[in-house]
Amino acid sequence: MSKILFAGVFMMKKISILLIIAGLLIALYPLANYLYGGFGQARLMRQMEEQTTSDETTIGAEDSVAEDYENLQEIFTDYESETEEEQVELKTQEGESGEPLGTIRIPGIDAEMPVVLGASQENLRVAAALMEGTTPIGEIGNAAIAAHRSHTYGRFFNRLNEVELGDEIIVTTPEDTFIYTVYEIKVVEPDDLSVLNRNRKDRVITLITCDPIYEATHRLIVHGVIKDA
Repeated sequence: MSKILFAGVFMMKKISILLIIAGLLIALYPLANYLYGGFGQARLMRQMEEQTTSDETTIGAEDSVAEDYENLQEIFTDYESETEEEQVELKTQEGESGEPLGTIRIPGIDAEMPVVLGASQENLRVAAALMEGTTPIGEIGNAAIAAHRSHTYGRFFNRLNEVELGDEIIVTTPEDTFIYTVYEIKVVEPDDLSVLNRNRKDRVITLITCDPIYEATHRLIVHGVIKDA
């Protein structure tokens, strides 16, 4: 009888220890996830600082965007080209997913982060991402950059709703630094593809994140343009 009682007590202690360990793992998961993203972002920032040249090339392409927005539950499909009278060749970004392209800085909200190619779930955990199939940064057209609306204050596009008209969006690549001026801020439905429209004369950047911050039923859009001297 005593042996059975001892075995029962031992088993209860073992189960209690396992439950405590499980509880600790659950409690520590958000911290581990946050640290993973932070370390990844820091690594990309260091990589961009060390990079002095780029093998990136662009080619002329038809006006289309890739299906590269799965984590924001978006599918971007082909859209029509501009009028035939305009002769400027529009380019689309090419390269390997996850390839570092530069850094983006928004002084008005004290935000800075690396930019990589491809808005995959993995890429967006550590950086903002230029959507594949959109315009290269600094070129004529529309460079669409997505980032998470992090729940951590100041991280990624957490404070994007605080951007104001006239604010600067500064994107630095290994080749140059491009300064965009915010000219439009709006909230749209998730299936509104008009935010990707582009023309053959303006160099536009479009920042995309979820809105509101805890529900993500819509998209917060910030448009900026390079003002030619």
